Amino acid sequence: MKEPAAIPRRAWLWVTAAYLFQSIPAAVRDEALPVALKNTGYADKDITQAVAYLGLIFGFKILLAPLVAAFRPRGFILITELAISVLLGGLALQVAADHPSSPAIIACLVLLSFVAAAHDFALDGYFVSALDDRTRATHSGLLNFASKLGMVLAGPGLIWLAGRIMDYGPQSADAWSWSLVAAGLLALFATAANALGLRSETAQAADARSIGERYEEMLQGLRSLFVDPRLFAVFGLILFYRASEIHMARILPLFATSTSPGGLALDNQTYAQMRIVTAVLGLALGGIIGSQVVARVGLGRSLIPLGIAMHAPLAAIAWLAAKGSHDLSVIGTVFFIEYLAYGAGMCALLLAMMKLASGSGAAIRYAALSTVALVANYLPGLWAGSLSDRLGYAHYFLFALSLAIPGILSAWFAKRHFEDA
Repeated sequence: MKEPAAIPRRAWLWVTAAYLFQSIPAAVRDEALPVALKNTGYADKDITQAVAYLGLIFGFKILLAPLVAAFRPRGFILITELAISVLLGGLALQVAADHPSSPAIIACLVLLSFVAAAHDFALDGYFVSALDDRTRATHSGLLNFASKLGMVLAGPGLIWLAGRIMDYGPQSADAWSWSLVAAGLLALFATAANALGLRSETAQAADARSIGERYEEMLQGLRSLFVDPRLFAVFGLILFYRASEIHMARILPLFATSTSPGGLALDNQTYAQMRIVTAVLGLALGGIIGSQVVARVGLGRSLIPLGIAMHAPLAAIAWLAAKGSHDLSVIGTVFFIEYLAYGAGMCALLLAMMKLASGSGAAIRYAALSTVALVANYLPGLWAGSLSDRLGYAHYFLFALSLAIPGILSAWFAKRHFEDA
């Protein structure tokens, strides 16, 4: 009797679909929500703080690790994706209600963050454990591209869609509700593609040990991480390597749509269209360039040049804020360069984190590192809005550019730990 034919491996498909999906809840929170609040008159400092608090909930995902390990990774990833799709639909219903309930909307956003945190832990752990070093490096550019593409579709994409719907008459609440429905449908499409890709992967069993034993393993994994001689180098990269870009990203949507001095005064649709086009092209090229640079010259020797490239666009964005009005082609070019540089630079940081996390206890180690990365990503939101109000957009972006100094120093310190990578 013939054995059933093996299903061809489709790592490219599930990496693309799963990481595109992973970015949808973050995009709703990080870009669509700030613009919606900006349109309704909230101050920059209130908006950035709200986004920061919601984002910091992700920091709890390390505590979910022993609980998530009780499930089979592939099944858990798909179930949480379905749950997130349902929550997006529930959020859409709450926004469109005749008498929207603020506590219910906040509860949906908080629950969305918790479920997404569990999904992210399972997915990142599966990516690190299921693929070897070479395959991870090969797919790192695709991972970064898919993540940022999802951010574009569910961030500027929702902004554009809400604006188009409002052009035909519906109130803003109804327009944003239909946009959230579109985000839910995108999430379901990504889930289906992810399920198709994961079918060809080797199944991993659930952890049959007790919760106490799994927590003990988590502590052991953290202890092994804390004694790793590369920890402080990677910790420095996480905190400083993309600090300029993080501070810029907290303010960029507000700066682009602001009519106050220094703002670009773009309407929602123009901003969204510009971000979509420049992101798709910039990230596609940036991810390819970054992964090719690392593959050719090695991770250690890539950190400094890719870090410099990632920080450089802040000078152009500060110039946009200082000069005032600009032709849309100029703004689009700057946005494109920013995405291109970010896509290339993030390849190096992600691979450094994955290299440190690989081995025994990879999922726990990577969860700890990604938790630190999440805190580093959202914590600046607590002060970014207040600082930009005080300094003005141009001086704020120059301040963000000054953070390139510790960023490059962190790369210089870390490169010797990855000379063979």
